[in-house]
Amino acid sequence: MAHSMDKSIQKTRFAISELQKRISVLEATREDLERQIRKLNDSVPEDNVDPNAQKEGYVAYGSYANSVIDRKENLRRSLNDILDQTGNLSEDLRIAMDSLDSFERVRARRLAAKAEKAMNRRTG
Repeated sequence: MAHSMDKSIQKTRFAISELQKRISVLEATREDLERQIRKLNDSVPEDNVDPNAQKEGYVAYGSYANSVIDRKENLRRSLNDILDQTGNLSEDLRIAMDSLDSFERVRARRLAAKAEKAMNRRTG
């Protein structure tokens, strides 16, 4: 029974580690997407531009601006997906950590009971 409990604890710790790694990757991806969106906003702050719009220093600004706006929208959709995934993984992580806590409390109670029996044998 104790061996089974140790295996459960080991599996849960591994799952927690993997979830933490996945969340870390998603957080780095989120930061990168936010950086890309900021950079595109610096280039084209508008959310809507006439395809024939002109701007000094640009050839075919309207076309360029619309492609940047489309890219920003795609990045925002990706960012929302990342946020959803991070939220789901965070919930999974919380559940795994609660499970690990439960396993460790059960193990601690068993060890305390075992120690108490050993003390009773010595004194009894």
